[in-house]
Amino acid sequence: MEIKKSNPESVAPPIGKYHHLTIIPRDAELLVLSGQVGNDRNGEIPDNIETQYANALKNITSILKSEGVNTCNIFKINIWFTENIDREYFTEKWSEFHNESPPATTLAYVSALARPEIKVEIEAWAAR
Repeated sequence: MEIKKSNPESVAPPIGKYHHLTIIPRDAELLVLSGQVGNDRNGEIPDNIETQYANALKNITSILKSEGVNTCNIFKINIWFTENIDREYFTEKWSEFHNESPPATTLAYVSALARPEIKVEIEAWAAR
């Protein structure tokens, strides 16, 4: 199965590392993940947003791996932060996560998430 990702010339290039358009093959099975927060494997939520962000990405990778899918098969991702994150750290972890094949992406800053200590939530959609 091949997921096609592109940036059509009819619009300006993306302002970040993502693709404007992702096309999923007709026969693909969709995997829809609930929003992943920054808790570690033991359920502990760190105090800082950078560690929460790294944990949320690890959680997504682990869930997909449990289904035999890797992050290159993610076609849509939504990221919500409640506070600013170090931009260099964000970009480094983001590039490692998608292996230079970024999906269609939305990033937003919100006033709050499900619990006060949660500073990041990431929702991912993948196909196999």
